[in-house]
Amino acid sequence: MPLNHTSKFAELTDVQYIALGKAVVEWANIEQLLSVVLGRLLGTPDFLARTFTDPLSAARLQEAIQEAVEIHRIRYSERIISGDLLDEIVRVNNSVTSLRGIRNKIAHFCWCRQSDESLFGTSFAGGIPSPKSERKNTVELKLSDLTKLHQDAFSLVEQLIVLTERLPHVDEELLLSLHLTGPARKTAQAG
Repeated sequence: MPLNHTSKFAELTDVQYIALGKAVVEWANIEQLLSVVLGRLLGTPDFLARTFTDPLSAARLQEAIQEAVEIHRIRYSERIISGDLLDEIVRVNNSVTSLRGIRNKIAHFCWCRQSDESLFGTSFAGGIPSPKSERKNTVELKLSDLTKLHQDAFSLVEQLIVLTERLPHVDEELLLSLHLTGPARKTAQAG
């Protein structure tokens, strides 16, 4: 049975639900913006890039971003994107990594109220418990921890917004106009 359904005392307070929700919402923003960063590094219109990025986990998105940064450094010799901007992408990507562990626990653990100020979460992992698995499969979070996580994630979203605005953007309509030929071009121009 889920922990927060075991008793009235175990049920999360509205404040705790709100704190968890804020963290989850900002993480979704982070993942969406990571997809935009990767698409722009790959020189693809944002909408088309989603066909590639949507099925990727956050960790895989981050790996692909790192690989694309290295390609821009080595193969393209920083001619498309400056070294300073590539360095900034790496810094932001590292910041995402530092938040991903606690985000995974928030999203995948079962939670209950430990007190009005703290929550207890567990993954309900199988196997024989050990001190190491206990540390890995359980966590106690205070409301102040969740507030800080939300603030850090919110700040990271703001950084990602600025970062995406600085990356080269492939305009979808311009791309279409450059590549339409013959009857398709005449139809597009007539429309």
